[in-house]
Amino acid sequence: SHYLVANSCYFVTRYSYSWRRAAAAAESNLLRCKVPITMDTTTPSPSKRQVITFVMTTQYNGFAYAGFQRQTRTPTSMASSNEEDSTATTGKKRKRNNHTNQEMQAAKINNKSGRKSNAVITVQDQIENALQKWTGLSLLTLRVRGAGRTDKGVHATHQVVAFDVPLSLVIDHDGGEANNNEEKYRDDDMKISAHALPLLKEAHQTLAKHKSASTDTETTPFVDQWKIRRAISTRLPTDIVIRTIRMWNGSAPFEARQNVACKTYIYRLRFRCIAYESNAKSTEGQTNLHPICNAGPHLLRRLNDNNTVWLSQWPLDKEKLRQACEPFVGRHNFCNFVHKAERKVGNSRPSLVRRRERYQQSTSKDADDENDDDKFLMDLFEFNLHMQPEEEHDKTFPPIIDATFSLKAKGFHRSQVRNLVGFVVDVARGERSLDDAKVLLGESDNTEDEKSLPTVNSAPASGLCLANVEYEHDDFL
Repeated sequence: SHYLVANSCYFVTRYSYSWRRAAAAAESNLLRCKVPITMDTTTPSPSKRQVITFVMTTQYNGFAYAGFQRQTRTPTSMASSNEEDSTATTGKKRKRNNHTNQEMQAAKINNKSGRKSNAVITVQDQIENALQKWTGLSLLTLRVRGAGRTDKGVHATHQVVAFDVPLSLVIDHDGGEANNNEEKYRDDDMKISAHALPLLKEAHQTLAKHKSASTDTETTPFVDQWKIRRAISTRLPTDIVIRTIRMWNGSAPFEARQNVACKTYIYRLRFRCIAYESNAKSTEGQTNLHPICNAGPHLLRRLNDNNTVWLSQWPLDKEKLRQACEPFVGRHNFCNFVHKAERKVGNSRPSLVRRRERYQQSTSKDADDENDDDKFLMDLFEFNLHMQPEEEHDKTFPPIIDATFSLKAKGFHRSQVRNLVGFVVDVARGERSLDDAKVLLGESDNTEDEKSLPTVNSAPASGLCLANVEYEHDDFL
């Protein structure tokens, strides 16, 4: 009996203590709330907000950045995590979630202690920092998003980046009347900076004038907001350039990664053509390579490369390089040319037998495209190769070739372009055969086991560049 009484007292004390902690946490959360908890205080979704969407065409050298997309927690994720957490969440987690973006930027950039920080800098970080300094708005309000999430070291000459400015903040200062629904969700602390407001007012007047005017032509005029472009560019590093800034004039909200008609990636490669010595004595019936072919990539460097070209350490056969690009054009399953991490998601990688059956069905007359739900089955519109030889002072040397691959598709998977270029280079240097392409695509009947598949080596990120992004609807002003 004494044992049962002691246990009952222990459980009552323990759970009453936990209940008191939860009640205290809930009370402190209610005291910190600025707005009473009612059904009308929910923030509307971005699609329901009235905003001015600015679409920028950016260029950057990605050598110094860990990719385009921000890798730290955004204010959006912080807000959602705070709303979803229970009232019994520990104080340490809430303190970490309440960190502002300025504090995170200061921890990454202004590390006065001299110790290395685990945080990394991305292109989106730099653009968001410049927009915050110019507009004075938060990242949750600006909603900066890009068309492509380029990896570490990858460059871009036509990256599409969009950001929003609440229309109510511009209309109030522009002499108009703010929408009641927008006014309800406005924050008293949200205010556009004095040096950004005149330019945003001018852009809004241009957009309103275009919408009110009756246009007989279907083409939208190109209006570059060069004043806004100059204001943002002065706050960006020299390796990030804004080429154009236009406003979205469509009826639906603009999302940079949606409704994409075609993406174009280019890859730059410099190599020396494979050549053999004409007067060399054969050893065991084999001809010797020209000595300069084994000199490595050091003789291929140029002053203006800026880490934007892959210098091949092997001599390549330019004819095989061109032939290896042809089997990939069209509709194929590129599962073996995608990053391993993406292949493991959802265990969606089909077997070789299933891929061969789908390939045979797709080539037959009774093929039904609607039943095809493979994640990695896609159309590669173009895989072209342009080669430009360099002039050598010594005509006895095999020529140096500047090769540019151009790949077009509606979208690409992670590391897909680099893996395709890496495989093509392996074919050109004799490590792989042209028949291996059909094996990796699951279109060969000679494949026995997945473990016997040829290895796909990825090309370095330095030569890859996002060259163009085309949309289905060109409703830009």
